Amino acid sequence: MYLQDIMSNYLNENINETILENNFKPLSPVKKSWNFEEKRATKSYKFESNKFLEAFVVQLLKYIREADAVIEFRVKENKVGCIVYALSPSISEIEIECTKDIDKIKKDVMYYYAK
Repeated sequence: MYLQDIMSNYLNENINETILENNFKPLSPVKKSWNFEEKRATKSYKFESNKFLEAFVVQLLKYIREADAVIEFRVKENKVGCIVYALSPSISEIEIECTKDIDKIKKDVMYYYAK
């Protein structure tokens, strides 16, 4: 009997009283920062300080040591270019996860060495 009292309010709820607001905003696709080609993914990072650049390169070297993907990077002035190569005929989940990890490394370095 107690359950009926509780459920009576729920079941007798007037549907017309419920107001739905249409505050939905259209989704905008997120632009991927990596350039995915058939057998590789590339991205260039620009640093304002040598301290950030050096810390990023050190952390990237540590990551490359343990990564399952083939990673190449080039340093010129204040830029670091990263290339992740696919060993299979096309980019696989391993390479995609690697690109996400490199982005996280950059974010962590910028946070850790912030003033």
